[in-house]
Amino acid sequence: MDETHEIKSLGDGKYSFWIGRQRYTLTTKLEAVRFFRIVESARELVEAFPPNLSQDERLFLALMALSHQVEELSLRIGEISDKFSEQDSDPV
Repeated sequence: MDETHEIKSLGDGKYSFWIGRQRYTLTTKLEAVRFFRIVESARELVEAFPPNLSQDERLFLALMALSHQVEELSLRIGEISDKFSEQDSDPV
């Protein structure tokens, strides 16, 4: 695996990984598989933006994109929930 895409476990829930042009090290209580998925998602978002932007700009844009996805998902869940509420309140 390419070193820039490797997530290294340092033990005790501590990991070292690359996103964009920078290596990060942090400790988490998340299970390893879930943490790896989250890092991969963040990495994909950051790498989708032009490389001529700074690391901070790419991270900010990735955050904005993720926030947009969460908001869209929240709206869709609300719509689905409303449909079920309407069905429950309709007389049979």
